[in-house]
Amino acid sequence: MPWVNARNQAQEVIANIGGTICAAGIGGSVAGSSRVIFNVSVPSDQALPGCGREGATVTFFVDGQQAPQRATWHAGGFQALGVILGSPFAHFVILSGELEQAVAAGGSLTPYINNERCGYGTVVYSDEQQAGCGVEGSQITFKLFNSQGNLIGTANEEGTWHPWDGVGDHLQQLTLTFGPDGGLAMGNTGSGGGSQGGGNAWGTVAIALCGVGLGGIGAGVALRRKPRTP
Repeated sequence: MPWVNARNQAQEVIANIGGTICAAGIGGSVAGSSRVIFNVSVPSDQALPGCGREGATVTFFVDGQQAPQRATWHAGGFQALGVILGSPFAHFVILSGELEQAVAAGGSLTPYINNERCGYGTVVYSDEQQAGCGVEGSQITFKLFNSQGNLIGTANEEGTWHPWDGVGDHLQQLTLTFGPDGGLAMGNTGSGGGSQGGGNAWGTVAIALCGVGLGGIGAGVALRRKPRTP
């Protein structure tokens, strides 16, 4: 899944081995979510000279720019990888029944650092992208808003900002509760504040959970050896 400045975008991803373009894929959107997934199958050098061979390094390009993430080619292998360009960001898997219920009713989750809104859903911007946001070790407060943009709860737990390296199983996992200390008022009262990403926050979490819990099924980079033709 290609990310540009902390936004998941549908752009072509090109897989390259040693200067040879071996495969390309364009992401597709996920129903009910802001996520984009793609699948790139890199053939062996037997199928396409200069391409996959055991242990070869696969690099990725988006819109002519090389991403820092790399993969290692193995026969029949599958790897879940986020291809990231631009500013770093933190990315969480969040578990919370209260959050699920609120988002199902049209609410949304927004991360804050020092009372500054710093992202959307489970994605938290860096100070590089937005002044006053995440640097290594920053504490993140998660606030829940209803469909009218009113604050209905602040999580009791805080997250810690670390940049995500794009590897699916390196996502930080956090369980959030919103009461009684954090409070959770499902009515329309409270101070406005809005959020970025709207009702897509839970869709983002659901896809992230799929990527971790099912070994990256449906999101990532496939590196497979094409069988030799008899």
